[in-house]
Amino acid sequence: MATEFTFDFTDLDNLSRDLNRGPTEAKITLNDGLREIGRVIVPFEGTGPLATATPKRSGKLAASTFFQITGGVDAQTLTVYQPAQSAYGAYYGLFVREGTAAHVIRPRKARVLRFTLPDGSVVFARVVHHPGTKPNPYHVRTLNALRPQIEAVVRKMEARIVGIV
Repeated sequence: MATEFTFDFTDLDNLSRDLNRGPTEAKITLNDGLREIGRVIVPFEGTGPLATATPKRSGKLAASTFFQITGGVDAQTLTVYQPAQSAYGAYYGLFVREGTAAHVIRPRKARVLRFTLPDGSVVFARVVHHPGTKPNPYHVRTLNALRPQIEAVVRKMEARIVGIV
């Protein structure tokens, strides 16, 4: 399962709720608006403001970024995914965004762990007591920076709907 996070806009939710009771043209307008908002955040897979703001230790997390419109005609949701996986198959985007608590790291397939320190020295250890990582809410910062563009899309959707209804 991909690591996912959803952007929540109260005005967009209210608009969606109103449209779900409205005519088909209004629902199409909502779908178009959600896609346009998705393209503001992630124009193409692995590109855009969110991918640019994503920390790039290897670049896999940023390159995996994409959006999808989910749900049926009556309840559509814009969801942005970052499904990058570690070498062991773990989805790690959540750990980057939310941080991790202190934890113990033990070898899985060997007797010892081997890693290189920033100064270039190689270390072997049977166990490592990792201090944890700080959260990096880059997705929130990106959303806040894009808020004016997203609100403009919502206003444009509202204007189209007023013309329809």
